[in-house]
Amino acid sequence: MRYVSTKHLKPGDKLGTDLVASHNRLLLRKGRELTRSMIDTLELLGYQGVYVDDKISEGLYIHDVINPQLKHAARAEMQAFFCNVETNQIYQARKQIPTIRSIVHSIVDEVVSNRDILVNIIDIRAYDDYTYSHSLNVAVLSVVMGTGLGLDKKQLHDLTMGALLHDAGKMFVKKEILNKPARLTPEEFEEIKTHSELGYRYLSDQIEIPEDARIVALHHHEQYCGKGYPAGLSGDDIHLYGRICCVADVYDALTSDRPYRKSMLPSDAIEYILGGYNTHFDPHIVDALIKKIAPYPVGTCVQLSNGLKAIVVKNYQENILRPKVRIIADGEPTSEYIDLACDMSTLNITITGIVDQ
Repeated sequence: MRYVSTKHLKPGDKLGTDLVASHNRLLLRKGRELTRSMIDTLELLGYQGVYVDDKISEGLYIHDVINPQLKHAARAEMQAFFCNVETNQIYQARKQIPTIRSIVHSIVDEVVSNRDILVNIIDIRAYDDYTYSHSLNVAVLSVVMGTGLGLDKKQLHDLTMGALLHDAGKMFVKKEILNKPARLTPEEFEEIKTHSELGYRYLSDQIEIPEDARIVALHHHEQYCGKGYPAGLSGDDIHLYGRICCVADVYDALTSDRPYRKSMLPSDAIEYILGGYNTHFDPHIVDALIKKIAPYPVGTCVQLSNGLKAIVVKNYQENILRPKVRIIADGEPTSEYIDLACDMSTLNITITGIVDQ
């Protein structure tokens, strides 16, 4: 199984996973052969790409840090919660908190039990699923970094709850501003910036969750150097969970298609975050991220510096830039493997880019 961007899908490509749309609607089942009409519809719905099974990726299975059933349940619950917040259904939103808390515990349990697994998968989502998928992805990335930073279970639960709800304030911002496919005016950006305080205020007044969870909504846009918002806090004056969520929020946003820009590859998003090391982001948290995110996820086709093309078959947590790859020749997999991390004779070979096959 490997990830293929929508623009490179071809009729006859076979889906490697179920494709589930918002409200947990099964759009296409695993194993379905795509037609031109299906591919056009996926592009229209805003899917960046899908996972396919083909000769190049034969035998590859990509493990996610949380199981698909939990992922779908969490997305559906967040969609219902944000809808209740937006429509001022306060009683209904409050009623959801025990269920969300249960989902938080499940996310933490799965991440902790899979602590040695790298985040090795590219999320599949349509434009209209962004808000709910983003909330879940930020929560998963936050708890992954939290485990790397040595947080205990109670801390991980509060961090995950806060990360799931960090964008609650966006429900009070005009949709035409949130989804504007062009550069925001200074006035529009000022309105966007209100979501941090609005979310914190809503969670403080209406929702019974710990203060350490609520503070994530307020602090996730503060920058380590003091140039963020809403208060311009810096360093340790920003709550630890806010600093963690800031990194997770930016990484997931960068790797997602948005109305105003195309997504970055995981490797490019990591480079961007490294550029903010000790300025925009807490360096200790960036260190925790880059030990847990695979820049070249399993199933990624890459160009090597020796001129060969290959597909990534294994990543190493201790050496994430040098995975094990299988050589591709004339669009077909070969029996030749190169282990960039473990084979000392390949030290002069590097990955120079990502290619579509």
